[in-house]
Amino acid sequence: MPRENLSARLRQVRRATRAQRLGTEGSARELILVAFGVPVITLMVLVVCVLAVLLMSGGDMSGIANVISACWLAIHQVPLTMNGVTLGVLPMLPTLLVAAGTAGFASSASRVGRSPSELAAIAAAAIGGPLVITAMALAVLMDGSSDMPVAAPNALLAFGCTIALHGLATAAGVVWRRRRDLAALTSVTAADRRGFRFGLLAAVALLAAGSVLVLVRLLLSFSDVGQLLGGGYRFDGYLGLTVLSILYLPNVIVGATAVLVGADVHVGAMSVDLLSVRSGPLPPVPLLAALPDADYGTLGVVGFVVPAAVAGYVGWRCRSLDPIAHVRAVGVAGAVAASIIVLLAWPAGGQLGEIGATGVNVAAAGVFTLGWVVVVGLIVALIYGCLPSTRRARLQIESGGEDSDDLDTWLDDSGYDDDYVVDSRDEDGSWNEDGSWDENGSWDDNDSWDENDSWDENDDASGADADDASEYEDSDVDVSDDESAEPDGGAGDSATGFDDATVLDDGTVLEDATGFDDDGSGVDSVSTADAATRSRGANSDPLGSQM
Repeated sequence: MPRENLSARLRQVRRATRAQRLGTEGSARELILVAFGVPVITLMVLVVCVLAVLLMSGGDMSGIANVISACWLAIHQVPLTMNGVTLGVLPMLPTLLVAAGTAGFASSASRVGRSPSELAAIAAAAIGGPLVITAMALAVLMDGSSDMPVAAPNALLAFGCTIALHGLATAAGVVWRRRRDLAALTSVTAADRRGFRFGLLAAVALLAAGSVLVLVRLLLSFSDVGQLLGGGYRFDGYLGLTVLSILYLPNVIVGATAVLVGADVHVGAMSVDLLSVRSGPLPPVPLLAALPDADYGTLGVVGFVVPAAVAGYVGWRCRSLDPIAHVRAVGVAGAVAASIIVLLAWPAGGQLGEIGATGVNVAAAGVFTLGWVVVVGLIVALIYGCLPSTRRARLQIESGGEDSDDLDTWLDDSGYDDDYVVDSRDEDGSWNEDGSWDENGSWDDNDSWDENDSWDENDDASGADADDASEYEDSDVDVSDDESAEPDGGAGDSATGFDDATVLDDGTVLEDATGFDDDGSGVDSVSTADAATRSRGANSDPLGSQM
């Protein structure tokens, strides 16, 4: 026996050591994947695209490393200077794709069960890997700056943009994956959850409206788009202008969204808002044909219907019988929507060479988005609070009616119906704390006690009441304690199948319960344990017949 115990312990130690070693190796591989998965994929795509462009244009292959390095920095929104001209307006589509990839890798690695130290290691890996590639890109540009037109940017700015992009993406992925744990840890209220959820919805709805506006403007300016595409002269020129327009499409959508909420967009000397347009020189990019060439006057006020409708819907979905919770949810929704618009509007602009500063008035876009959601939401909250149905519901709660807490309201707003328990009690009765029915009440007609079927002093075990009594004998309802259901004499005993045995509230039977057979002869012995079991079953699940 001692030898067997020693062998078993040794096997357990070997298994634990092997599991720990495999877990360490798996964690190391996962960290490497998080750190260099997105950078490697991005570099591979850049190599293919740069090679295709150089082959189609007949360019020199000697500077491919410098071009790839410049593209990597451009993806991270690092302004580039070429021949003394600064290009700060960089396409957002590759940036959004890289951010989505980083968030996806970080989210998959931060599964449930990870400790805070492991989550910190995942965040460090997700940021550290791209920083290594950024350092290599800066080194390549500094080494070849004398031969290539692209100058090396500020190193601190390049590192800062890389940390900001991948840090925000990593935080978004980890928070989204562990959102339930974080909500439980920080005691987030249901109003905050509603506000966050509908703030995201408001931002997405505004961006969708901006996309529709851009599409409509492109369709209305289809001839101008064709003329600008004709400036490519050859197939590779047409393809280049088309790809360039697709890469800058998110920038234009963000600008259209800012215009809808009331901010202005400027491209050098040209500026656009809903009420006025000031003309100016534009680069020959087909996508910029979506910009209007004349103002619409008072007709542009119709555009304000979009943010008002979105804000009204958000304010209504954040409703609650508690006015403070309603206002809190609306405020959180406005803050979330404004933050998303600001985060997208900031990289959408920059310096556009000789044309000048281009982009969105970021401060105005954020303030106007916050104002639309909060002001309209507060108006909706005021209207909802003055509705007669809302007042009746509040009075019902104050008078001791059933309260609808924030979590229940949040689940109902999500489409989850948890009101599946049907309460069959009438107005005259209620359930006792021990699970029994109060004698002042009555059971409903579905396998339950009805005042028309109750026993009184004049009832006996014959006729219609005998059927009712036999029905109670087959059911699991304990009526041995109910004085209203206790007949006088042996007839009642033979009908119900119980004698005067005492059954306490907790199901304990003080003495054996006996009953007569159906033919009236002999005695059926009902054990104490069986009677107690039946009593406990009846008291423990008063809604069993209804579930």
